[in-house]
Amino acid sequence: MPKLKVVLIDDENHCNETLEYFIKRDLPDLEIVSVFTKPLEATEYLLNHNVDLVFMDIQMPKMTGFDILEKIPDAPFDVIFVTAFDQYAIQAIKFSALDYILKPVQADEIQLAVKKVLSRTNAKNRNELYQKLVNYIKSGAGELKKVSFPTSNGLIFISTEQLMWCEASGNYATLKLISGEQYQVNKNLRYIEELLDSKEFIRTHNSYLVNRIYVESYVKADGGYLEMKDGKQISISRGKKDELLERLL
Repeated sequence: MPKLKVVLIDDENHCNETLEYFIKRDLPDLEIVSVFTKPLEATEYLLNHNVDLVFMDIQMPKMTGFDILEKIPDAPFDVIFVTAFDQYAIQAIKFSALDYILKPVQADEIQLAVKKVLSRTNAKNRNELYQKLVNYIKSGAGELKKVSFPTSNGLIFISTEQLMWCEASGNYATLKLISGEQYQVNKNLRYIEELLDSKEFIRTHNSYLVNRIYVESYVKADGGYLEMKDGKQISISRGKKDELLERLL
């Protein structure tokens, strides 16, 4: 089986060197074919060569990793973004259900990201995710109302306006839509909370996140709970009660 052709793009050379070291040590099925510190040169290369996987920094001089991707329509390769923590960038990547690793990179995180990318074999689906990311960036973030979630069967795209409540179940979560549909997604509640608009969604408890527009009433009995539009009773933790009531008023 031929090795996957890999390109590394980061304006900081030591970051490329770290990635290169871990890839050569731990991932024998990958072959690094080129390394770039200048995003313009990297873009030119990607437009003219066939590669399978790109590790791409986000914040670089003159061009971001997002800019590179925008200049390559129907990108024929997979991407793993590499970034120092940046809330906007992370939200954009999560929104699009793409993959990333945080700096300083760790060997196990690289291996996990590669495994996830290689399991996504549908090129059409991959390009839809890239386009979703580009649209999100162009919109200035927060404008788009559909969010991607991974499930055991693939991806679902849910309108946040239709999402009524989320319930934690270990590393998974159940999402309930106003239509009555329910989905189990392969993300925990903390991940989902970071992804959704904090103005609309409220964490009531370690196990629950609710869309405030579907809260029908607050009931004081039994320590206090919310009754949702579908009749579900959502627990309220003691530590979150004051903040929650203030936001609902």
